[in-house]
Amino acid sequence: MKYFCITEAIALYLQKFIVYRKRKIFFGSDGTVNKMLEVITKHKSKEKYLVPLNDICRVETLDCLAKNNLEHVEVMLYKTVCNDVRDLLKKKHDMIIFFTPGGIKSLFENAPKFVQNDTYIGAFGPITSKAVEDAGLQLQLKAPMPNAPSMVSALDIFLAAQLKKKK
Repeated sequence: MKYFCITEAIALYLQKFIVYRKRKIFFGSDGTVNKMLEVITKHKSKEKYLVPLNDICRVETLDCLAKNNLEHVEVMLYKTVCNDVRDLLKKKHDMIIFFTPGGIKSLFENAPKFVQNDTYIGAFGPITSKAVEDAGLQLQLKAPMPNAPSMVSALDIFLAAQLKKKK
């Protein structure tokens, strides 16, 4: 059995749960579907692929498999459920940072009439950033960036810029 992963992080996670002799785990170099497809084509034969999904999967992966005539079956393994954070949202926050599009969905499920006002909004990753903008929120903090590969470093740069504005 071979495992093809979008990112190295997923591949490393899988290694913990697969017997060492049986490990045949591969991943793309940059976390995109196209790079994963390059790896798959190196191993191409008449393989059948099982594609584990969640309820908010990225359609681009499935489209890519279909366009390249790779026989696959989709299996929904888990469903994303929003936590009840209504008590937290009653308080005023200086900033809310989202790490997944599901976080934005959760915000509006818990507070359907949420108004951003002067609350800063941050997002990690291009898909989450797009989801923030699609929800009609103003995005002030994005990560990763070339000068800030993590949310912590992006937040540090953002806060330093805010201090300069106040001076």
